[in-house]
Amino acid sequence: MGEELRVTSKSRDDLQEVQKLISDADFDFAVQHTNYR
Repeated sequence: MGEELRVTSKSRDDLQEVQKLISDADFDFAVQHTNYR
């Protein structure tokens, strides 16, 4: 397993905004979102 970034917030809107920012970014690696709720 590779590197991992965890983002936490009580606001679902905040989490969705972060997911969109990360998805829209131009990284040289694959990005995967996982929801543990």
